[in-house]
Amino acid sequence: MKTTTKNQPAATYENTVFLTVAAYDDYESQTIALRKSAADHEIPLTLCDVGKPWQGFYHHKIEMMSEHLMKIRDERKRFAFILDSRDVVFIEHLDSIFKKFNALNDGRTIFNHDMPGAPWPSLKDYHCLAMEEAMGSEHVQLNAGMIAGDIETILKIHRHVMALRRELIEGRPRGGLLERLYQDIGTGHSDDDQYLYQVCMTYYPELFRIDYDKELFAVLMSYPKDLREHSDDPRRHDVINNAAIIHSPWLSRDRSRWTDRVLQNRWMR
Repeated sequence: MKTTTKNQPAATYENTVFLTVAAYDDYESQTIALRKSAADHEIPLTLCDVGKPWQGFYHHKIEMMSEHLMKIRDERKRFAFILDSRDVVFIEHLDSIFKKFNALNDGRTIFNHDMPGAPWPSLKDYHCLAMEEAMGSEHVQLNAGMIAGDIETILKIHRHVMALRRELIEGRPRGGLLERLYQDIGTGHSDDDQYLYQVCMTYYPELFRIDYDKELFAVLMSYPKDLREHSDDPRRHDVINNAAIIHSPWLSRDRSRWTDRVLQNRWMR
């Protein structure tokens, strides 16, 4: 079995899956950019929950995704990439993605780094401080649009997320960040996967890795002038650095422009 420099098993075509949720009536148009870029870069993308009614982020990205992952694990798959379907694009070949993932993989689950500032969706400064303290770094912002890691570790995170959500719903939050957020906003955002992942990270930081340096994932706020430009500033969201997969809930709102860049191969490097 191949291993990485961190003595972790290496992700390969045979043991890795790429998953996205496609629970939309018009899923073909909603996922066109992701599917086209996957085909261009020979990435075996699996659409989950196709044809099912949309029931919220928690249901599809935590509950249902856990069921998918358990089935995949039983088929002897080891690693999973879980990607948003409407605002994510592959910009490098599968081989490059594996190389970059294997260089980063240390057993923790990798999440992409979001915009600095008050974290979405709670918008509470103390929420951001709790994440920074847990991870021992400034400008920590977890975004749930792109996730990659060992399936067992992702499932472990999901079990913790489910437990934290039950505590919120039942009005018995554990001490720390969850209790303070409950006092401020009650059960608000309890169906938001990103919110729950962020809270979970403050209790179980050993399971999480944030890709601050955009070695695999990059979040964009504006279109880069040069796809090869680099920056060491984690607050810059107009550069891609070494990322092989990009995500933008903001730019993709103009779906025609976002998709046109994919169809015209303008994201390729």
